[in-house]
Amino acid sequence: MPEEREKVIEIKADGQLVSKSPLLLIDRKSGPVWAMNQLFIAPGAPEGTLDQVMAQVEKLCQETGLKVWPLDPQVIAYCQKHGELTNIWAGKPTIKLL
Repeated sequence: MPEEREKVIEIKADGQLVSKSPLLLIDRKSGPVWAMNQLFIAPGAPEGTLDQVMAQVEKLCQETGLKVWPLDPQVIAYCQKHGELTNIWAGKPTIKLL
């Protein structure tokens, strides 16, 4: 298990912060996971910002060998649309967003 209990994913465009998401390392019954509670994307952020965030989340999961537990509605919807993320998805959410 990683020693760091928190990771922060930040995306910048033209030197400006356009997205930020803290991930907390928590213990679930199934084992440790990265909980992704919140995702902030600035109004006017470039298209594809969420793709960049999720690419960094996927990289973190690969590096640590842990999965992510998405709790933010934007991230849940993204994961539902991108089946290739099932390998890093801890506990598929029970809600379905349109």
